[in-house]
Amino acid sequence: MQPHTLAYLFLHEFVSRIAVFLDRRVLFYILPVFSFVLLYSKLPHKELRFIISSVPMFNLSAAIAASRMYVSFLYYNNRRKNFWNLLYVVLLGLLMISLGYTIITFMASYENYPSGYALRDLHKNGCLTNNSNEQWVHIDTFSAMNGISRFCENDFPWRYSKEEDIPLEELFHRNFTYLLNEHANINGFKCLFTTSGFSWVHLQIGFPPISLVRASLCI
Repeated sequence: MQPHTLAYLFLHEFVSRIAVFLDRRVLFYILPVFSFVLLYSKLPHKELRFIISSVPMFNLSAAIAASRMYVSFLYYNNRRKNFWNLLYVVLLGLLMISLGYTIITFMASYENYPSGYALRDLHKNGCLTNNSNEQWVHIDTFSAMNGISRFCENDFPWRYSKEEDIPLEELFHRNFTYLLNEHANINGFKCLFTTSGFSWVHLQIGFPPISLVRASLCI
């Protein structure tokens, strides 16, 4: 599980646990779910999909906590007023963090399938060679992991190979017409075009403070 996902879940569960103190009835529902997540956390191999079913219950408890904070901020006027004001400010901050995280991950997801876009463009711009009625496309491991599936493939004359561990210098002797490859320079082939995809997030001074860094895939 990625660090940014863990941070997001931490903020989410922070508000959820506040609900336990604001409304004791929440404990009856949240305790089994929290135990479920804790047990799954003991697995050596961790993925978010294993615990995604617990998110609705955490959302419910977080909504209860947010509702109590909002009501207390508006209507309570006692010696704990400053405490409720602080919690309300924290709640607004968490909402803004959640919104920003959602925007960033949406932009990253949109740019996260460069191989699929590259294969689509290849189908549009590719042309038959003079010595073959078929067009063989080799898809390297990097490309196969970044947006290409069987649904992206076309019928004849297109043929596809996902054979792994082929040395770069041997690709020329395999009679491939096109390569979808992360390397721009391969002997015997010319890079026709490149497609950029999400690589990482870069922090910068100015607006916007965050930019997406893209990596290129060569065809």
